[in-house]
Amino acid sequence: MASKQKSRLKKLGLSSSKAANSPSTSTTSSSKQYLDTSIDGQSSPASSSARSKPQYFYSESLPLETERSKENVTVTVRFRPLSPREIRQGEEIAWYADGDTIVRSEHNPSIAYAYDRVFGPTTTTRHVYDVAAQHVVSGTMEGINGTIFAYGVTSSGKTHTMHGDQRSPGIIPLAVKDAFSIIQETPNREFLLRVSYLEIYNEVVNDLLNPAGQNLRIREDAQGTFVEGIKEEVVLSPAHALSLIAAGEEHRHVGSTNFNLLSSRSHTIFTL
Repeated sequence: MASKQKSRLKKLGLSSSKAANSPSTSTTSSSKQYLDTSIDGQSSPASSSARSKPQYFYSESLPLETERSKENVTVTVRFRPLSPREIRQGEEIAWYADGDTIVRSEHNPSIAYAYDRVFGPTTTTRHVYDVAAQHVVSGTMEGINGTIFAYGVTSSGKTHTMHGDQRSPGIIPLAVKDAFSIIQETPNREFLLRVSYLEIYNEVVNDLLNPAGQNLRIREDAQGTFVEGIKEEVVLSPAHALSLIAAGEEHRHVGSTNFNLLSSRSHTIFTL
């Protein structure tokens, strides 16, 4: 997001990704600490054999000139309930939210892990957004680059959390609507909003807004890292931005897995 009063381009990146070997999904981590930090020195749920599907959610915001030691990164875990299919198959809950910051083993309560925030299976996406993501969006509108990144295995709930549906919008549509609301509340500044939408599939970068943009190159210049040739569309309203996402989804790689009949088979990055 760029204000015409600023010489630098400020960006909000929203991404959903897949963890190939982890039984859990990921969303946030605090500065200079890693996901594998635990209360008792055991390995974290992200590398254990638990059958539950927590989802980890990373959010990050930092000024362009900030040194890495000053980056602000948080890690949030969101649990989803067992699906009807898992219940029929006799699956059991292996991890649960113990309060607002602790993940604890159902089978061995002495094993627990601390995160910046933990959300139980009844938590709404709106509440997750308000607590874990909204500050990143508002910071971006004030000139601080931000990233919101969902991480986890197939069927852990990344697409539900990031995209949602008409009844329960995900973090991406909520962020887009918030950005335009902030613009309306800031009449003394001019904003120019552009969006891009790409996927990383089998280590190849493809442009979801331009089907001809295949196998794009990642470059770096004085302004930072960018994807060469990526299509950027100027957006004038939340509906316009969301229609571009819907069009991009038509070009995304999907397929059936043992866990999900229509699984996202690629990483995606939506940039505003």
